[in-house]
Amino acid sequence: MTILLGTCGWSYQEWVGAFYPNNRIAKLPFYSRIFNSVEVDSSFYKIPSKSMIAGWIKATTPDFKFSLKIPKTITHDKHLRAIERELFEFIDLMEPVARAGKLGCIMAQLPPSFTFREKDSLESFFGLLPEHIHFAVEFRHESWDREETWALLRKYNVANTITDSPIKFLSKPIVTAETYAFVRWHGHGKDIWYNYTYSEEELQPWIGKLKGIEEKVPVVYAYFNNHYRASAPINALQLLEMKGIINDAQRKIEARIERHSRRKAVKKLTDFI
Repeated sequence: MTILLGTCGWSYQEWVGAFYPNNRIAKLPFYSRIFNSVEVDSSFYKIPSKSMIAGWIKATTPDFKFSLKIPKTITHDKHLRAIERELFEFIDLMEPVARAGKLGCIMAQLPPSFTFREKDSLESFFGLLPEHIHFAVEFRHESWDREETWALLRKYNVANTITDSPIKFLSKPIVTAETYAFVRWHGHGKDIWYNYTYSEEELQPWIGKLKGIEEKVPVVYAYFNNHYRASAPINALQLLEMKGIINDAQRKIEARIERHSRRKAVKKLTDFI
């Protein structure tokens, strides 16, 4: 069993000092020495260039995996309709990553407005997907919470994205692909989901959930999306420790984060002196 655990994105400036030691260090090479995978969230907003992708491949360790979000023009603007050209162009763009052995899973995050009434559009989309690439879909509307949905995903061997978020049904550990699963932690921030740090008590139930998922499939892609204040790498490292699979390099980062947090706490206290 392999768990590919990381965060959604890596280039956040506010991680400097906590996760990244300073601004002089190249972020992606450093990140890839700590985590074995990342979800490229930026591809949702802007399609990366070929040169950018080549740089990603070169900058990361040999066994590193990139998962990517499908552009929102496909999922949100067009609701998966008449998207053949955009989809195939995006998949072709990922071929160098696949040839390098670094392509993880491609994930389609559907908008809340995309309901079960558009099931036929989703099935047509699934019919376009190449079988040699892992795909996942994340629902955002309650109407998808039914057995017909999971049966459709199993039919096309697409992973259901299991998430921790204010949308409760998404946290059900429903595995639909034969050989892989996809998990995301979004957070429970009041205004912005991702502005949130999980406590150990909140993460504890996920140890059992992940164990159950890992018993069903050999590969689990898992990403923390709560990037504010470096909470994503903090919680990812915490989860690795709770699972008992944290390594020495990751422990060093944990220690730096703890020192950074103490310094910030002391600084805040001096504001009142």
